[in-house]
Amino acid sequence: MKGLIFTEFLEMVELKFGYEVFDRVTSLPSLKNHGAYTSVGNYPHGEMLKMIDELHGAVDLPHKALILAFAEWLFGAFIRVHPEFFERIDNSFDFLYGIETVIHTEVRRLYPDARLPDFECERRSENELVMDYSSWRPFADLAEGLILASSAHFKENIEVIHEPGPTDDGRSARFILRKLP
Repeated sequence: MKGLIFTEFLEMVELKFGYEVFDRVTSLPSLKNHGAYTSVGNYPHGEMLKMIDELHGAVDLPHKALILAFAEWLFGAFIRVHPEFFERIDNSFDFLYGIETVIHTEVRRLYPDARLPDFECERRSENELVMDYSSWRPFADLAEGLILASSAHFKENIEVIHEPGPTDDGRSARFILRKLP
């Protein structure tokens, strides 16, 4: 998993929950990198899962709430780091529909070793988009949070229905997005 995800997660932890929680999360003996990450490195996604578990224990918030908060934070980082992905796009459906063909294509060009999730999109109507998520990592909740953050960024009211995918373990999901008035 790209280090940018780790560095942004830890920055969020420190700023939202304080240094003591940050220290607790990064001091786990099971972390191979001892809580030290660079934005350009590659790290095992299991370390992120361990840190989320530890954050949950430290702040007593549900895992999903923490992941959704992180997704909102991460979306802001994506805007900051890659503003070109947001240029000339004025709505979340166009942005989300282009994740696989535009964004992931460019990420793979920049980072050939990146293992990205796959998104298959189907536009059912002007007001409905279906996104099928699949990954070898169990981060469907993070994908949902990024979808919600996209809706907020484009100032749209979108209902997101999150259905478990065939693996039923966070490695796959179907998201049905409906624009609301």
